[in-house]
Amino acid sequence: MHWTIDKIEQQLLAADINSVAFPAADVVKAVNRAERMLGASWIHAQSQSQKGLAPAMRIIGMGLRLATIEPLPRNEELLDKLRKQDPSADAELTGIHLLCSRSPDVEAELFPPVGNRVADFRVRRGPEEWTTVEVAQAAESAEHKHLIEILKRLTAAFRSLDDPFSLEVIFRREPTTIEFARLVDALRQFCIKGGTQTAHLNDELGILLLNHVPAGQMPHSRVEGFHDFPYIGLSVFFRRDQVVTATIAFSDDRAERMLREQSAQLPKGKRGLIMIAGPSSGSELRVWRPLILRRFQPGIHTRIGGVCLFEGGMVPSGTKTGWEIQAHLISNSYAASPLPPWIEETVVSANEAFENSFSDAATE
Repeated sequence: MHWTIDKIEQQLLAADINSVAFPAADVVKAVNRAERMLGASWIHAQSQSQKGLAPAMRIIGMGLRLATIEPLPRNEELLDKLRKQDPSADAELTGIHLLCSRSPDVEAELFPPVGNRVADFRVRRGPEEWTTVEVAQAAESAEHKHLIEILKRLTAAFRSLDDPFSLEVIFRREPTTIEFARLVDALRQFCIKGGTQTAHLNDELGILLLNHVPAGQMPHSRVEGFHDFPYIGLSVFFRRDQVVTATIAFSDDRAERMLREQSAQLPKGKRGLIMIAGPSSGSELRVWRPLILRRFQPGIHTRIGGVCLFEGGMVPSGTKTGWEIQAHLISNSYAASPLPPWIEETVVSANEAFENSFSDAATE
């Protein structure tokens, strides 16, 4: 199909194309590029269940990023993974787009050889030395998925309660099977008490906060001594006036494991960059930055010139919707070969565009 403005408005957006914060001609090119490179079946998979801004922006955002790899040799290997909805491929595409799309003189190569392996890609500007890049995903942690399952089971225990309440469950550590079963049994009675309540769990497992925010609002309390570690969380509204938020610390070695595994793909004595897709917000950055910086030491991880934390997606832009990348670079002062300055400049520029889109939205 050849996509036009009318077809995009009717079959994808279900709205005026001016709701997208890109020129209409660029939107048309992006959608046609996505179909040409990934196929009509991929387009259909994004929009088959519903029309609207969110599914349309997935397609538009994909088409915008695909322009970066369209001229590159060996792009079919990456395209094949994208057609299969492989999240690691989407992260790699976003990483390439972040580093290459803002400067026309940046050269990129996919899957460069590193010894008897291949890296994800490499980039350079002009005649400089190549910077080899490996992309990882923070969300792939088995521990992370396991903890999410615990939180889902915990919040499911409240579905039959009638009275309004807001409950925060903050774990210092993962509960044992016995602790978890006892806690689920006790929480229902705790919520029935009503009023504002605080309870500390046995063996420093955590703390319970009942009705510390008005019913219907998202709980967001910060308790001294409980948020000094990386946390993941889950909030569930059972009704408009019933909400449970559960957060749990995870002190696993994800950062070290990622750096160790990804640095093995980088060449010795050359410039290397690791990009981690997922943690990119201010709160996540406050957690990840010290974790990574503690692992940058003399003689350790010296292949890594820096770590870029990033995430791409749809953002508000005034009264419209755009697609931007939030990103932060953590440089390694002990690297054997430091990153070229343009990489940090590119990351800063991309993040400014991301933040400016929200500023534009706030002033409209």
